[in-house]
Amino acid sequence: MKSQNGSNSPADSNGQSKTVTYKFVTGETSVVEVSGEIAAFLAECDRAEGRKERKERRHCLSLDAAEYEGTDYSDGTTPETMLFHSIADGDTSALLQNAISSLTEVQKRRLIMLVSGMKYEEIAHIEGVCLSSLAESIEAAKRKIKKFF
Repeated sequence: MKSQNGSNSPADSNGQSKTVTYKFVTGETSVVEVSGEIAAFLAECDRAEGRKERKERRHCLSLDAAEYEGTDYSDGTTPETMLFHSIADGDTSALLQNAISSLTEVQKRRLIMLVSGMKYEEIAHIEGVCLSSLAESIEAAKRKIKKFF
């Protein structure tokens, strides 16, 4: 149900009544006489709804949002998961072994938790560190691994 004011000004200062037209989804319309305050409130609600709709049209989700929005938008495959799955399968080369061995034990542990599907917030809670420290540690580990490839 969407309201439409019958007049250009949403409310009179002297509190006169206004007519508000409701247009229902079925196509049916209804005209109701309301006070100026209620007409102003309904007009503001319509404007707020329009602003929200315009804002939602401008913003769209990227596949990177899967880290924050869940796995609904991704297939769960990242370079990190592919790397650790290849390690688990035993399909590792000497280059990959060297890359993994260059990481500290903390970085290895954190990357394994990340690849197993845990969120940054969960890992930070388990490790007892703040989120920014965890992110820096994981990014440093990724940079170390990239140097080998």
